[in-house]
Amino acid sequence: METKKIYKHIYKLLENITPIKADCGKLCGGACCEGDGETGMYLFPFEECMYDGTEDWLEICDSDFIFNDKPVKIAICGGTCDRKKRPLSCRIFPLFSMNGKVAPDLRAKHLCPLVKGKIQLEEYDQQFIKNVTKVFNILNKFETTREYIKATQKIIDEFEDVNNLFSK
Repeated sequence: METKKIYKHIYKLLENITPIKADCGKLCGGACCEGDGETGMYLFPFEECMYDGTEDWLEICDSDFIFNDKPVKIAICGGTCDRKKRPLSCRIFPLFSMNGKVAPDLRAKHLCPLVKGKIQLEEYDQQFIKNVTKVFNILNKFETTREYIKATQKIIDEFEDVNNLFSK
């Protein structure tokens, strides 16, 4: 797998496209761009190759999420970034692939109006959905990223189960 080449291609698919045709950050005050030492965006397997350590807006550290016996890297920013270099999780937010279908990532339910239900999936920019689907189709070709996606799906399912317990 030519990791850097693949991530460059994936980044390009999502470079100038966003979930809706407006600045969704104005709906929530840029909540998805907030990060601290415990919150941030998970990097996909080997994605850290896209960063050389000179990004003063980005901190990459280990998360509590263990995949293949190692902590998954997490990207933390201070609310601003070089948009051309933002991680894949930022580019696909607030979607994830759930059992082969792109759907809202329920981990974002507490902060993202697009997931809270104010905007339905049908109202998202359809090209954004198509491109996110393409990205997951590419990632699913490789065993490590396919297994990472499955592991993340399990976390999202567990998150939904816990959420449902507390909402009863």
